[in-house]
Amino acid sequence: MRSRYSAFVKHDIDYLLNTLHPDKRQTDDRQTLQETCQRTEWLGLKIIDFKAHQNTAEVEFIAFYDDKPIGQLHERSQFVFENDRWLYVDGDLLPAEKISRNAVCFCGSGDKFKRCHGR
Repeated sequence: MRSRYSAFVKHDIDYLLNTLHPDKRQTDDRQTLQETCQRTEWLGLKIIDFKAHQNTAEVEFIAFYDDKPIGQLHERSQFVFENDRWLYVDGDLLPAEKISRNAVCFCGSGDKFKRCHGR
C-alpha cells in the first residue's frame, strides 16, 4: 500500500498499472491515473489496519489530500500475491474520519493538526 501511495505522489503511472491486478485493468486506466495524479496533491498516508493471509492481504488506510478543507480517501483495499509481487485487486470506500485538532498531523511534521494542516 505504501508503495502505491508513493507512486501516486510521484505520478509513477507505470508502477500503478504494474501493481494493479490484470483482471481489474481497463483500457482507459493510464489516462484516468494521469488525470488523477495531475489534479491531486497528496499530503499524507495513515495505515489503520493490516491483515495478511497466505497470498492475500487487506489494508485499511486513509490517504489525505488537499481539497479545501483536507480531503480523505478512506479505503479497505484487497491485495493478492502473484508472481512474486503484491497486486491491488479492489477496495471498499469507508466514511471519512474526524481529525482531532490535537492529534499529530498526518503529514509527518510532528506538529499538532490544528497548527499544521488544520488551520
